[in-house]
Amino acid sequence: MGAPSRDAAGIRSAERVLQILGEVGESTDGLTAAELSARLALSAATTYRLLATLLSRDYLVRGDDARYSLGRAVDGLGRAVRSQLVATPSVRGILADMRDAAHAPAYLTVFRGDDIAVAHVADSTAHPRIGQLHVGFAEAAHVTAFGKLMLAARDDDGVRRYLERHGAASVAPKSVTSERQLLDQLEDVRALQIAVEIEEYMPKLACIAAPVRSRSGRTVGAVSLSTSAEEFRSRAHELERIVRRGAWHVSSSLHA
Repeated sequence: MGAPSRDAAGIRSAERVLQILGEVGESTDGLTAAELSARLALSAATTYRLLATLLSRDYLVRGDDARYSLGRAVDGLGRAVRSQLVATPSVRGILADMRDAAHAPAYLTVFRGDDIAVAHVADSTAHPRIGQLHVGFAEAAHVTAFGKLMLAARDDDGVRRYLERHGAASVAPKSVTSERQLLDQLEDVRALQIAVEIEEYMPKLACIAAPVRSRSGRTVGAVSLSTSAEEFRSRAHELERIVRRGAWHVSSSLHA
């Protein structure tokens, strides 16, 4: 058999690096090179080579006792993860509180690459979700309140590029499909920091959304509530208060 390909060797080295970080991360007192070599069945030369790379990038630090511990770069990754919007237990609890206060299903929506996707739904037997809005749903952003809210985080050129890739199909009689009309709506969303759609996504249904923001103020997601259009018209102010408060709490959870 010939020597392993460069790609295969690179993958193997990456796996070993991750194994080293995992072993060191699980050790309260750090590990020596010899301990890592034995645990991972690596030669001393390979272990020292990988450790030198991790040291040079601040992923590891070496103490006076020759034990290796996690470095500042790993802490930076941790802060980056905490600044991203994910459906943590804390966030799920906030959405459940929104659901109970509003007597309506609550949704968490996040950016997934270029998509705007549902990441969590807090519903109940008494307050079921809209059937199509399952976790992973990433369609029709131009006619959903959470989609409009998150599209408003882009400038007009960014919105146009999104529409070029995803289109603006009509999914209900009141769907907004005109680029100009959508851009006008998004201008209002930016001014009010709230998005509402009534019967644009589905007849007789309405949705309201508020932005979740990172520490820097960047919109990283949205929380929203869905109700019947009739109920929304009679409870709009109450639902707005609940969704704004929920968005504030979710944003605060990212800064903790």
